[in-house]
Amino acid sequence: MKKSFKFVVSFLILNLLLTASVFAEGFHVCVASYQKLSNAQEMVSKLERQSISAIISESQVKNKSYYRVLLSKEFKKIEDARKYRDEVKNYSFVKALNLKDFWVCKSEKIISNKAVAPTPAPAPKITPKPAPKPAPAPKPVEKKVEPKVEEPKIEPIPEPPVKNIEPEVLPEPAPEPEPEPLPEPTPEVEAETLPPVVEEVKPSEPILLEKKEAVLSEETPFSVAVRSYKYEQFAENDKNRLRELGFNSYLVNTFDDTTFFAFNIHAGVFATRSEAEELQKQFTDAGIEDTVVSDFNDLKEKIKKYDEIITNERVSFDTGLGEIPSSLPDSVANLIREIPVNKNFLLEELSILDLDNYFLSDEKPEGLMEILDAINAEETVHAAALAKYHDELYRKDVKIFITEADKFSFDMENSSPIEHLQLGSSSGIFECDLYEDAAKFILCGTNFSSKLFIKIETADFSKDEYVDFLNNSFNDSTLAIYPQLRRTLFVLPDVNPEVQRDFISFNLSRVQDSYAQERGNKDWALLIVGHYLAKTFIHEKAALLSLGFYDLDYDFNAKTVHSVFTADKNNVNISGDNQPVRLRDEVDGWYLKNSSQKEVSFSTKSYVIALDTATASSIEKDDLVVAANDLKVWSGEVPSLPNIIDAK
Repeated sequence: MKKSFKFVVSFLILNLLLTASVFAEGFHVCVASYQKLSNAQEMVSKLERQSISAIISESQVKNKSYYRVLLSKEFKKIEDARKYRDEVKNYSFVKALNLKDFWVCKSEKIISNKAVAPTPAPAPKITPKPAPKPAPAPKPVEKKVEPKVEEPKIEPIPEPPVKNIEPEVLPEPAPEPEPEPLPEPTPEVEAETLPPVVEEVKPSEPILLEKKEAVLSEETPFSVAVRSYKYEQFAENDKNRLRELGFNSYLVNTFDDTTFFAFNIHAGVFATRSEAEELQKQFTDAGIEDTVVSDFNDLKEKIKKYDEIITNERVSFDTGLGEIPSSLPDSVANLIREIPVNKNFLLEELSILDLDNYFLSDEKPEGLMEILDAINAEETVHAAALAKYHDELYRKDVKIFITEADKFSFDMENSSPIEHLQLGSSSGIFECDLYEDAAKFILCGTNFSSKLFIKIETADFSKDEYVDFLNNSFNDSTLAIYPQLRRTLFVLPDVNPEVQRDFISFNLSRVQDSYAQERGNKDWALLIVGHYLAKTFIHEKAALLSLGFYDLDYDFNAKTVHSVFTADKNNVNISGDNQPVRLRDEVDGWYLKNSSQKEVSFSTKSYVIALDTATASSIEKDDLVVAANDLKVWSGEVPSLPNIIDAK
C-alpha cells in the first residue's frame, strides 16, 4: 500500500507539471480561503477593483481543496511576511471588503490569474448509462465513484452518498467540520497554515481574473496621481515598487510647453471621484502621502501632445558615459566610486571638491559653502563630496558626506553610539558607529585602508528603516546609475596633452526660479527652470573656466530651448562680441562677451552647454571653443538611447 501510495503521489506530481501548474516557494499574506474556486475568483476581482493585486493558490487539506486568496507580494523570510501582514491589516480595503483574519502561508498550486472564472455549463440529462467523459454525470448512490487516477490502479476513494440530488447539479460532499487552523510556519519548520474558510460570496457581476491595462477615458476619468518624474527610469522603478506593495500602478506620459516631458505614476481607473478617494486613503495607510485625485479631462491634451511629439519628432535620450574621465584627480575618482547609492533614491544635489586644486586660483568657484563647512578647515583633506538623496515615493531625505583625508574627525565625542556596523565597499570595510541625536540618526564610518571617512544622516527614518537603507546602499553600484551624472560629470574632457586643465569642483542642482528672474524672465530661461544644472570649474591658463550643463532630459527639449535662446541673441546686432561660432559635428554655437563674462553656448543631444570665464580672464574665445570640442558629447562618443520612441 505504501508503494502504491508513493507511486500515485509521483504520478499526480508529474501530471501537475505537465499541465503547467505554477508552484511558488515564498511566503504570502492570505486574506481569505474558500471551498469554491468561483468565490476565490470573485474576491480577487474585488481586490483588483480596489487596486490590490492578488493571486489564488489551491491547497489540499484532509482530502479537500481550499482556494486561498493571497496578496501578490512574495517574501523569502516569514518574518518579513508577518510584518507585511500586520501592516496590511490597517489598509482601508480591509474594512471595505469586511476582511478579518489574515494568515501567512506558502502558496502550493497557483491558479493562473489569466484564466477567466468558469461559467457552469448545463449538465447532461440523466440517462440509464453514465455520461461520457470529460464531464461524468453522477452515478447511482449504491455504486462507487470511479477513481480519478486510472493508472496505476488503486482503490477508489468513495465520496459521501448524496441523496435526492437534482439532475442539473453535480454532487458535492456532505459538509464536514472545518479543520482547525494549524500554527503558522517558522523559519525552521514550514508548517501548514490554514486560514478560516470565509462564507461564500455570490458574484454580483461577471468575474474576470485577467488583469487588463488601466485605461483612462471620459467614461472612467478618475485615478490617483501618485508621483511625477523627469526620468522614465525612476518612474518605472517606483511604479514597480508600488506593484510590489499590491497597487496596480501604471504610467501616464505627458508633455507641455513649460515642463516638457513628464512620466507620471497613476493607480486605479474609476468612474467616480469618490472611488478614487477610497484608493487614495489606501496610499495614505501605506505611508505614501501627498497623492491627488486626477481627472483625465485635465490631462488629455498633455497626453495628446506627448503622442504627437513622439510620432512626428525624433526624440532620444542620451545614456551618457559610464567611465570616469581621466582628467579627474585620483582622489576625486575614488570618491565617485565609493560614495553609497540607492536605486530607490533620486540624486537631488551633489558637490565634489578637490582641495589640492582649490587653492590654485585666487578666484573661487561658487556653490561650495556647504561642503566647505562639512570639511571644517581640516588641513589633511584631499577631496570631498556631499550628496543629497530623496526618495520621491515616501518623501524621505538622506545627506551623505564622504572625504579622502590623512585624518578626519566628525565631532561626535559628546555622543555615545547606539550600534556598531560594518559596511562593505569596493575598496574595503567601513567601520561605522550609529548615533541617535534628537530626531536624527547619524552614521560615522572610516575605511582605514583607503583613508575614507563618511557621515550619513537623516531625520526621516526609524532605526530599522535606516539600517535597511544603509545595507542596501553600500553595494557595487556607483554614481553612474544616475543619468544626470553620466551626461555631465562623466562627459568632461579627458586629458588633453596640449592644454593644462586642473579640475577644482563639480556641482549638480536643480535650476531655481531666481535663474530666470536674473535673466529678465526670458522665454528660454523660463524653460530651463526645474531642470538640472551641472557646473564644473576648471583651472586653465591661471584663470577659472566654468562648464555649465543644462540637462533637459531629451534632445527635443534642448533644441527647443537653444533655438529660443539663439533667436533672442539674433535680435542684437552681430559683432565681435556677439556672433555665431562653428563647433564639432557642424554644430552652431554662440559666442557672447559682455561686461561680466565671455561665453560660448550650444546645444547637442539633450544638453544646452555654456562655457564661460570672466571678461578680464586670459581665456579667450578660441580657448572656449577648444574646451567645447574636447567634451565627450559628440557623435560616436555619447550613444543615443531612443528611450521614448522605440520603448513605447
